[in-house]
Amino acid sequence: MEQIKTPEKTKKNAFTVRHAVGLLLILCAAAVIWFGIHPRYRILSAPILALGALAAWKRNWMPWIVIAAHAGLIVFLWTFPQAGYRIASAIPLAVILLTLVFAFCKKSVKIAAAVVFGAAALALLIVEIPIIRAAVEKPKAGASYVVVLGAGVYGETPSITLEHRLEGAVRYLNDNPETKAVVSGGQGEGEDISEAECMRRYLTAHGIAAERILMEDMSTSTKENLAFSKAVIKADGGDVSSVAIVSSGYHLYRARRTAALLGIDATGVAGSDGYPIYVAGMYLREALAVAKLWIFGI
Repeated sequence: MEQIKTPEKTKKNAFTVRHAVGLLLILCAAAVIWFGIHPRYRILSAPILALGALAAWKRNWMPWIVIAAHAGLIVFLWTFPQAGYRIASAIPLAVILLTLVFAFCKKSVKIAAAVVFGAAALALLIVEIPIIRAAVEKPKAGASYVVVLGAGVYGETPSITLEHRLEGAVRYLNDNPETKAVVSGGQGEGEDISEAECMRRYLTAHGIAAERILMEDMSTSTKENLAFSKAVIKADGGDVSSVAIVSSGYHLYRARRTAALLGIDATGVAGSDGYPIYVAGMYLREALAVAKLWIFGI
């Protein structure tokens, strides 16, 4: 006699929306490595794709495979010393938490989690909109001064973030030959020279005349960068109503907002882009900084 499948068994064997979402999450984890980080790491997407194939075969293992794939991604991102990669690990961590909730918790917990994560996502979107808008806005040409905000220096070598900012500064200075540069940044822990000195060396090595460069080498924060640079510009006989600020794209909204509170009318100039997953992490961190600025002011 032919065996009749029970509704429970049929449901167990069916390929559900939950399985499709699980596979999509695994593919996203693999795509993060393939497209979001340096090409030398692309081979690491292979084990995640292998987990995806296993999940398609053993569908009842799906939640645990999703968790394993994203836990591996978190561990990988934490092998990088740069803050952007480590902050970006919050995204796969959120995937793990949501997977645990929606796979194993009661309906009431699922509803509560959906509300909390939905509210958090909405708040993040609200904060990110002006940050992204400032990052993509085309800078105004012809500024009298361009203030280049410092970032980390390894010994005497600019960090990747600082180098990207300097690339943006060189482009702007070449396009606007009458503009002077104010390189702004003090000397921090692990830095053999000040950020300003490192930037001065970089600019002169890339064809910017030394007489076009003014130095501010005492600041330790964005607020001090801009306040001290304002004093340097005034000491040079300049006007702070015609200033451009060079920084990372994700940092420009906060930098310009801080400048406005200090009485500086500035346009923003974005540096070169970094690898997408690093930039995503920095946008997350910047959202927290902007929220703090909105709540507590400068």
